[in-house]
Amino acid sequence: MPPNMNPVYQAVLRDRTAPISLRLRRTFGDWLVAKGLPAPGAGKPSQEFETDGARVRLDRKPDCGRYVLEETRGGRLVRTRVTYAESVPGMTGWVVVRVEEDGETDAWQAPGFVQAYLRTARITDGAVHLTDTADAVDEGDVHRLVHLLSQRDRRVAVIVVSVVPHDPQGARTRAEHLADAVAGVGVVVRFADLRAQGRFNEAMGSDLGVFGGGLRTYVADFDPATESYPYRHRPMGGPTIRKQGEQALALVAGGVVGETSRRPLPDDVQRTYRIVSRVLAGKAQIGAIAEAVASRPVSADSGPGEKLRRWMLAMNGRPAPEVIPPRVAPPGAGPVAEPAVEPGGGVPDREVHVATVAAPEPAVITQPPQPGQSAFDMGEFAQTVADVVAGKMRGELEAALDLAAASAGNGSENGEILRRMRTLGAHVEGLRDLIAVRQGGDPLLAEAEDESDRLAGEVDRLRTEHEILQQEYAEAVSGARKLEERVRWLEARLAEAGQPAFGLTSGEPSPEPASLMDALNLARETLVHVEIGDTDAEATKLDLAYPTLARAWAAKTWDALRALDAFAQARSAGEFAGGFFDWCRSAARLTIPAGMVAMSESRTVTTNGKYSARRMFAVPQEVHPSGKVLMEAHIKIRKGGHPAPRIHFHDDSGGSTGKIWVGHVGDHLPNTHTN
Repeated sequence: MPPNMNPVYQAVLRDRTAPISLRLRRTFGDWLVAKGLPAPGAGKPSQEFETDGARVRLDRKPDCGRYVLEETRGGRLVRTRVTYAESVPGMTGWVVVRVEEDGETDAWQAPGFVQAYLRTARITDGAVHLTDTADAVDEGDVHRLVHLLSQRDRRVAVIVVSVVPHDPQGARTRAEHLADAVAGVGVVVRFADLRAQGRFNEAMGSDLGVFGGGLRTYVADFDPATESYPYRHRPMGGPTIRKQGEQALALVAGGVVGETSRRPLPDDVQRTYRIVSRVLAGKAQIGAIAEAVASRPVSADSGPGEKLRRWMLAMNGRPAPEVIPPRVAPPGAGPVAEPAVEPGGGVPDREVHVATVAAPEPAVITQPPQPGQSAFDMGEFAQTVADVVAGKMRGELEAALDLAAASAGNGSENGEILRRMRTLGAHVEGLRDLIAVRQGGDPLLAEAEDESDRLAGEVDRLRTEHEILQQEYAEAVSGARKLEERVRWLEARLAEAGQPAFGLTSGEPSPEPASLMDALNLARETLVHVEIGDTDAEATKLDLAYPTLARAWAAKTWDALRALDAFAQARSAGEFAGGFFDWCRSAARLTIPAGMVAMSESRTVTTNGKYSARRMFAVPQEVHPSGKVLMEAHIKIRKGGHPAPRIHFHDDSGGSTGKIWVGHVGDHLPNTHTN
């Protein structure tokens, strides 16, 4: 079994219709039969068989189960793992589908049984109905589409396909192709006519619409009224789609599917997922899932309003108010009037319109407070504040508090803000370069043909944001000591109250770079045995041209750089004798799939001066007297297609510096195929 499998797909499917097992076994079995494998037998708690190198194992219990298929595709091992839990009181049933492989592939799409399973019942993720077909939206349905995009609990991406007046069938075909590819992890909609498209674009505004036969991927979270970075929701122009065809659609689907592969499971699913594993392994009794859900304490501490209230109290350094016991009417007296609230303790529902959020009405106090009693219900107050902040002030407050909270910590947290500033600065410079070279015909900018007028405005906006970040950073640092004192005080109070989890962390969180430039800056700050060269411009080009894919590429780049750092540390200390390819095939803790690593270039590249010159990168003279070396060794962040990001490096871990020298992080360098 390969030591390191690469995740490529993850879907969380919530299913209220019982039983899940029958429908899942039927659709999964039909998929196996289509592959030439035997169908799973009914009523057997455990089955395992192997045919033509493909291995299948199915384990079932009354309330949960797991199906695993391991097969070889194009020389790569691909593992599809399907885990499910039936509905129990207090929990909706769920299915988690994960696909992993020991190499890289461009064919990122849903496994073949997911589409059929979505048709068996109403399947959701984050309250979004998941289907395997594209929904047609007419003028009367636009408001529902806007509501779907703006839902706070939406987790999946929504791809909106615009109208092609001269080729309506082509637009439908593209939408259906995408719906099939992203089944389970995305939703695809298309406009029925130009009137619906026009009304939608009016609601979205000039920077967030979709038109001209193109499409747009709206990621979560999204609020058209407060969205400050429209290009986070990646558009693809009609000319690009018509020119590249299915290759362009594969790029869109790959961005959606790739985003899911490293996403953490929802808390309730993660908790019961572990119990399912124990039940199937025989380490827990049947019914443990229901017992765990039933025994979970329901506390006001778990609600979003309470969490936000505690957060705000931490920022202000004030203790939580005392809980006032319910008042009891004296004997013979009538019932005591209580504040008017909706069932469930929340404020009444309000209608939410696109780009505006109605201000909540204050809670009504039907009688004056008694001595020693709070003048209002703190639980309702917390919920009301949460509604206002989440709906009306969400972007501004979170940005400011993120900076303040980060500056209240140690030096590494302050460094995170500096890293964000450097990344943003690099993107500003990159946009300026994009505008300057656009007329030169850079092939990487083919997708930007319809957006030239917006780039200049984007530069100004990013520059302004950069200046604001600098100001906010200065303000945050000046208040760091005061915030540290408040946090320590709050931690002590919470620990005394028996709830230390609110103030104490369980460990150092793992960094998650948001872009390639972010990954490079993070590596420069934290990796001792890896040196990053002058490659910021190349990395920034990919960040700006492919922002949806850049996040997935950044995660793989960060993993690769960490593996290089661990390898160089071990080799320089004499703890490992082989090369980086050998390291990745070993049982070391930090590795990447060996299929991503190539330690040399082809003879055509190394003997052709035009190609080899592009692979000469700077190193210290102690590494090579000329100050440059040919960096043949490279890591394939994406194995094929366009773009195909690469990391080119020189291994001096066994030499005088004991380090890895990275010369290039960017698109595929020229060769006989790309020239």
